[in-house]
Amino acid sequence: MNLSWKRRRTLLGAALAAALTLSACGSGGGGDDGKAAPAGRPQAGGTLVLQLPSEVTRGLNPLTSSDPTLMGLLSGTVYSKLVDVKTGPDTRSLEIVPDLAESWEISKDGLTYTFKLRDDVRWHDIPPVNGRPFTSDDVVATFEGLKKATMVHQWMIEPVRVIEAPDEHTVVFKLKRPYSPLLDYLAYHFNMILPREGVEGEFDLKTKAIGTGPFMLDRHTPDVEWVLKKNPDYFIPGRPYLDEIRRPIMTDIAAVTAALRSGRVDVGTTSDVNVAKQLESKGFQVSETPGAPVSIYINPKVEPFDDVRVRQAVVRAVDWAGMGENIRGRYNLTSMLRPDITPAALPREEVMRLRPYDPQGAKALLAQAGLPNGFTTKLMVQRVDDEDVREAQWIQDDLAKIGVKMEIEMVDPGTGIERRRNHDFAMAKALRGVHLPDQVWRDFEPQSLENYTQVDDAELNRLLERSRAELDEDKRNEIYRQMQVRMETQIVQAVYPIQKFDYSISRDRVRDLWPSPIYQGRRLADVWLSDS
Repeated sequence: MNLSWKRRRTLLGAALAAALTLSACGSGGGGDDGKAAPAGRPQAGGTLVLQLPSEVTRGLNPLTSSDPTLMGLLSGTVYSKLVDVKTGPDTRSLEIVPDLAESWEISKDGLTYTFKLRDDVRWHDIPPVNGRPFTSDDVVATFEGLKKATMVHQWMIEPVRVIEAPDEHTVVFKLKRPYSPLLDYLAYHFNMILPREGVEGEFDLKTKAIGTGPFMLDRHTPDVEWVLKKNPDYFIPGRPYLDEIRRPIMTDIAAVTAALRSGRVDVGTTSDVNVAKQLESKGFQVSETPGAPVSIYINPKVEPFDDVRVRQAVVRAVDWAGMGENIRGRYNLTSMLRPDITPAALPREEVMRLRPYDPQGAKALLAQAGLPNGFTTKLMVQRVDDEDVREAQWIQDDLAKIGVKMEIEMVDPGTGIERRRNHDFAMAKALRGVHLPDQVWRDFEPQSLENYTQVDDAELNRLLERSRAELDEDKRNEIYRQMQVRMETQIVQAVYPIQKFDYSISRDRVRDLWPSPIYQGRRLADVWLSDS
């Protein structure tokens, strides 16, 4: 029996379903009463001004970059993918839907994926591709190019043995072994389909982007703005509605707030619930989506963290729920997996049982480890916003109560990533932007660049291999639960204690801007501007 795309889904659970909106969002108008106005009929035309949180720093080549800003700029807007993640007003699941592939089948043994491609797609009319038809050769070239690229994300398709194109509109992936996350990774924002001319070097992918998506790159003013224009040959009839999207680069929330109020920006983002509520009270539309987990790393190569009892003591000494309530305001208490993405995430009650707030128990563990009077250490904090600072101070205060004197060291994101990859810290705090369950556990494989605390646990590795070979979703989720329990109780080198929420704030004229758990630019093809 083959599995078709119609059966591929993962429940989000109540977290996302309850948190999709604070008030009116999407086609509703919004207002002080929080009620949606009549949607009206979509109108073509106009320019959407959408904040870009930072500048693209390492070029435009999706094969070699892991820059989240690049993904937010190009994925789904300029470039399409084989498959994508569904968005829309009724979305309550992480559902994989067609994009360039209109259908697919998976063999019973999980070793062959056959994709039927759309036959009505053309590349952007930009030299040297010049609007030619999209074919299976482009898909083969993209993934062959990815396999030859750096280790940034080629691991997502590592089990793929060969990619074949039996005809212009069919692509076949043949695997070395069953690999249950493959469809999820093909829908992920990294895996954009590129024209073979770019992969083969006829133009520089680092400086030029030619895709099949609803928008085309038009111009760029460094450190100021990116501008995209409508693709008149997009394969979905009537889309996109917008003529243009401007992406001004704005990193300061005060500047974003001022720009929203003045009308210079249509859509901005923040993780500060107080800012979101303040602007909502002024008539702005606010949509709320679960965001990245706060991540805490404890380096067992640095004394006294080589003793698991010390690591357990540190984790038990912090009131994580209190931190979430007092600093983020809106949060999920989590283990390793995101409850908005997978039902394999441990429920709050289970997390509290495995990781209780227990200062007295933490003191007892330190005494057992020969540290009855505590110790001194340092927490490296990757600062993105003020909440990062306040959370670090919260942890510092809680640890002081068990005799642990912790110094806080603030670093910028680039420095934080480099030092974590070099294992240059005792404790570290960041926001880990991972989404899919397999992606979370891949961080803790011995060879992973993101294995910051050098986890090398034989049982965890065994469970990970089992999860990848298991094609039954319920059985796979049970394996993921076992892995979370082991990480919380036996390994204790990484903790994702809470998940923050992000807020998209938009002017009333912006319609049908639906939230998405990943960087999903294709949804912008559905956005339209009301003149009411």
